[in-house]
Amino acid sequence: MDNRKHQKTESRERIFQAAITLFARHGFAETGMRELVAEAGVNLSMVNYFFGSKKGLLKEILDSFFSGYLVIARQNLVGDDDLHAKLERFIRSAVGYFDAEKKSLIIVISELPHDDPEIVEYKAGWARQMVEIINQEICVPLAVETGQHIPSTCFTPMLTSLMASRFLFTPVMEKVSESGLKSVTVEVYAKMIVRILLQGIAGSDDEVTADL
Repeated sequence: MDNRKHQKTESRERIFQAAITLFARHGFAETGMRELVAEAGVNLSMVNYFFGSKKGLLKEILDSFFSGYLVIARQNLVGDDDLHAKLERFIRSAVGYFDAEKKSLIIVISELPHDDPEIVEYKAGWARQMVEIINQEICVPLAVETGQHIPSTCFTPMLTSLMASRFLFTPVMEKVSESGLKSVTVEVYAKMIVRILLQGIAGSDDEVTADL
């Protein structure tokens, strides 16, 4: 019995990982079920058994990625710490998470089937939770501190896109300048984002600049 459970768990994980690989490489729409089951080494009935459909697999990938991203937001943003310190801590953690989950990140960011209301609403459900955290922990305190209000529905995708850009454009940027890209580690990249976000692209803080 335990062995059968182990085999089922293993098969489910193979399907899940195969979907991440193929959806990231070819896109959700262009990945066929035959290709998926061949990659996972299972039969079609197992995909339907565990996930219901290819769309069910996409939802599982979204759930896995967004739940991890929300954990990072809650761990690093919620609380009474200094706004700048919280934001810097969040960016460093989120960039590390994106680096570890590159394939899922590509799927989450690039798979935007706006013609599928079900998937749009599914993503919106996760986005509402992140927007609420960003609003309460960043946008509202920032408005109090500076008098400038940035809508959280603008700031949230802006910040996420800024952090994700390195991982989305890596294949192209490596063709442009491989040595230049490799010289910027994930840690340095996180510091760059912190500096740009908190001080502006022409920030002149010598201490932060020296760290880069």
